[in-house]
Amino acid sequence: MKLENFCQSCHISKQHELFLKGTESDGTENSEYCKMCYENGKFTMQDTIASVEDMKLFVKDILKKQGVGKVKRWFYTIGISRLKRWNNR
Repeated sequence: MKLENFCQSCHISKQHELFLKGTESDGTENSEYCKMCYENGKFTMQDTIASVEDMKLFVKDILKKQGVGKVKRWFYTIGISRLKRWNNR
């Protein structure tokens, strides 16, 4: 799948049932980012997720809690560094 089919911050698929579009400060939807990562025109969790590595650890932890194995956790997070949020720095 192409990278534009995923949240450009955490790499969740836009087809996933948990994907909800983020919002701009005026309330309009932002289709590049999910609501978990981007709300009211700002990235959420900026105090805890400030780098690609922070995001990878965050996503891996969520996946681990869901019972996803180590190889799949690596596979789901390997593309995070190529996403728009992390390439605009």
